[in-house]
Amino acid sequence: MVAAALLLLAALGGVWWFHKGDLGEYRQFKTLNDGHSRRMRFRLWLVRAALAFLLPVVVGLVLLGRIDALVVMPDEFAAIARIMPPIFDSGEAMQGMLIGGAIGGLVAGALLARVRGRKPLGDVSALLPRERRELKYTAALSVMAGVTEEAFFRLYLPLLVAMATGQAGIGFAASLILFGAMHRYQGWVGILVTTALGAVMTGLYLMTGALWVVMLVHVLVDLNGLVVTPLLSGALSKNPPRHGEGDQP
Repeated sequence: MVAAALLLLAALGGVWWFHKGDLGEYRQFKTLNDGHSRRMRFRLWLVRAALAFLLPVVVGLVLLGRIDALVVMPDEFAAIARIMPPIFDSGEAMQGMLIGGAIGGLVAGALLARVRGRKPLGDVSALLPRERRELKYTAALSVMAGVTEEAFFRLYLPLLVAMATGQAGIGFAASLILFGAMHRYQGWVGILVTTALGAVMTGLYLMTGALWVVMLVHVLVDLNGLVVTPLLSGALSKNPPRHGEGDQP
């Protein structure tokens, strides 16, 4: 399908734009010491994520007449989904157990991380909030990443590839590789961890048929690392802003 192929090229262009020079930007970000500059960079990342991932998904699905794919798994994924064990066929109790288990597991993981003093996997320490005013930004980044990345990498890219080639499996595989490569700023450990997480999310999406479930789990994972664990660690600074920063948020 020509339209799907063109939208696929546009989507890949958006990924390239988002990550153009990301290694250099992240190295520069790690050198920032003043809170205002860090918060400005957080804001920039939020806007860029919306433009690179959320906007293409919404516009592309509308143009294709497939906006319902955000709620109902596309038929193009049916053959692969049949291979996976269905979770939600077991009823509402299983849904509650899945969501409750995910939340409980993440909270327990945060508590264990505090007790053990475990460092995060991958080069992500610079992203952790240093003061309480940064918490709202790391929380916003967690929600933005969970919603936009799952919509983009678990639904939109695989769907475009499936529509253009007839091979949904290739779409999921390519999206998974790209999802891991997108986190190259975290180093090889970060790439491997995020690729593994992406594989889990892909399987969960195919088993549940519900995009909102993987969005929720992704958001919870990021909130655990960027909000809950830093809060429980007690390491957040309450210092007043430096001279020249004023009361800027």
